[in-house]
Amino acid sequence: MRNPWLSIPLSDYEGHMSLPQVGQAQMLAGEFESLLRKYRPRSVAVLGCSGGNGLDRILPNITSRVVGVDVNPAYIEETRRRFSGRFPTLELLVGDVQTPGIDFAPVELVFAGLIFEYLDLSVALGRIGTLLARDGILGVVLQLPSTALPSITSSPFQSLQSLAPSMRLVLPE
Repeated sequence: MRNPWLSIPLSDYEGHMSLPQVGQAQMLAGEFESLLRKYRPRSVAVLGCSGGNGLDRILPNITSRVVGVDVNPAYIEETRRRFSGRFPTLELLVGDVQTPGIDFAPVELVFAGLIFEYLDLSVALGRIGTLLARDGILGVVLQLPSTALPSITSSPFQSLQSLAPSMRLVLPE
């Protein structure tokens, strides 16, 4: 089965996530920034980096090494275009964090915002553990179930509806 993320244009994803009724782009960038301020890591990885949402919140004089991972090569290329030269080290990888093909030297902070809903949790956590430095921090944002709202908010960006069959909400426990 083809990964639905490969058929969603970055403009659709970013447009959807930035809509006032969705507000997830702003929330994810803010949560990432809070972790950066609290822990002041020298190295960070953003899993599901899309077009680099939140990377503008990184202070390069504190966090000198940035790793971005996404399954969509077009997202990675746009991140490269937007952020090339901003950090002393910018590593951008195309692939699924669940696979051994995604490998990089361990980082002090891994940020996983709204990605566990699309992954095998035990496999993903096992792989992420190998990518974290000793005493590293894993920052996670999960979408909680709601009886009042659909899992994927309706929007003019219909391509995101293709995610619905593969989305599985994960309880914090």
